[in-house]
Amino acid sequence: MAATTPEPPPDGRRTRWDAHRVTRRDQLIDAAIRAVIASGPGVGMDEIAAVARTSKPVIYRYFTDKQELYRAVTTRIIGNVMGSLETVIATDPPPQELIHACVEGYLALLEENPELYLFVMAHPQVSDSADFSRLVADMLGRQLAEHLTRGLLDPALAHPWAEAIVGFINSASLWWLDHRDAMNRSQLADYLSALLWGGAAGVYQAVGQPADPRPGPGVFPRIT
Repeated sequence: MAATTPEPPPDGRRTRWDAHRVTRRDQLIDAAIRAVIASGPGVGMDEIAAVARTSKPVIYRYFTDKQELYRAVTTRIIGNVMGSLETVIATDPPPQELIHACVEGYLALLEENPELYLFVMAHPQVSDSADFSRLVADMLGRQLAEHLTRGLLDPALAHPWAEAIVGFINSASLWWLDHRDAMNRSQLADYLSALLWGGAAGVYQAVGQPADPRPGPGVFPRIT
């Protein structure tokens, strides 16, 4: 039997370079996020380079072009939001709580960093086939499909339902960005969740599951 040629040992220099490259990319993404917060969603490469204390040619050693950097920034921001939603969904919450969690996910990003939210809306792609709204809708849709299946309803109906919920939240969130004096984040989250739950509750009632469609006290204030 022929002797097996041993594999050459890994090149330590290359390993160190790969680790450095990952670290440096992360640092540049951090700098780009700070630049977005400081300069807004229309931030340019000059502002990013200034915050990173480097030059554009150096940035392009780590990112093919501006779009790759912008996509990396969006991926980082969206990852934080998705992580929060995944934590909630992992507990298999009741539908009403699930809807409220999605509303909160959007509004939390918008309230804490409106410039980052607008940047994500302007540059939503995290891959060629996925963007922020699609990722949230897919996650919500999978959970809604499970609830529909338990009620012996066609789970395929969950996808358009999830897309509609995300579109509704997104539009209302953008309105709130210019009208924050109308209500605070908690009030808006309760308000939007109540509106969305009103329709969803009818679905659960139709299959004999208890669901109270009435909004909580004070969500719709009376005229005094």
